[in-house]
Amino acid sequence: MKIRKVSVSVLAVALLAGVPASAVWSADNAEVKKAIAAADTARKKAASVGGEWRDTGKLIDNAQKLAEEGKLDEALELANKAMRQGELGYEQAMSQKDATMPEYMKAGGEARHTPVAAAGNKITPDLDAVEVIHNGQKVVVTRGHDSSATLPEEFLKTDRGCPPFCVQPMVAAEGVTTVGELEVLDFLKRSAEGDASILVVDSRTADWVMRGTIPGSTNIPWTLLRQDSMAGMFGDSDESQLDKIMEERFGAKKRKTGWDFSDAKTLVLFCNGIWCSQSSNNIATLIKLGYPADKINWYRGGMQDWVSAGLTIVKP
Repeated sequence: MKIRKVSVSVLAVALLAGVPASAVWSADNAEVKKAIAAADTARKKAASVGGEWRDTGKLIDNAQKLAEEGKLDEALELANKAMRQGELGYEQAMSQKDATMPEYMKAGGEARHTPVAAAGNKITPDLDAVEVIHNGQKVVVTRGHDSSATLPEEFLKTDRGCPPFCVQPMVAAEGVTTVGELEVLDFLKRSAEGDASILVVDSRTADWVMRGTIPGSTNIPWTLLRQDSMAGMFGDSDESQLDKIMEERFGAKKRKTGWDFSDAKTLVLFCNGIWCSQSSNNIATLIKLGYPADKINWYRGGMQDWVSAGLTIVKP
């Protein structure tokens, strides 16, 4: 946490008067300007590797407006939040930098930027395509990208040892809604149309994600939210990372009394398929932390069902 300079005498007088110390720790113009510049630098750095978060620029703009209105403390808070988002976006993108998409995925279902579905191969009788936003770019989800396309080898395999590849239940947790492809598409469409309260999360690790992911989804590797099964607690570094994701990505607020989920986002989590426990593991963690079950959705079929339906995939 950044500690701002404050006169010892002023602080002492404030404390004697019963005024909270935080009330005399006020930001100044130079500090706010520096924070906004740092946030924009972090945003550009994340953007350079495809890791910019959609609302980082808005946070910076809002911080600038607050600064112009003289609301310096609020401006500083938003600028620092934007800078943290830029840093985390860069870290996540760089963790995937060395992975590559296999050729069979490029040939089969990589995104096409056209709203025209193959003749006679709609998503549903009444739905040709769905436009979503992925990494700031419009992507059109269709079917029938390649008449000769087949399932990738990873999803043809049926012999998967349990553990860890155990068949998952139909319901991940009480109150959590299990959804299918059409529901996922609806969430993605609403998000693309500006509903910032929705976040579709690919819970898989980078080696899997770089083979292709659902357009409009955001990769938050399940390991960043995983609970330490040995101690039943999060390690210091894991807890710090978890808190950052909960606040910056999911919209929760950490209070002294626990988590406040009033403004938390509606989540849709998925991983590889019904034999993959990564997303359901994260759902269990979120429920344990108090995340409202009615704000969590689980795409149980995951990537295996998505590619089986011939739906568009993209590089993350």
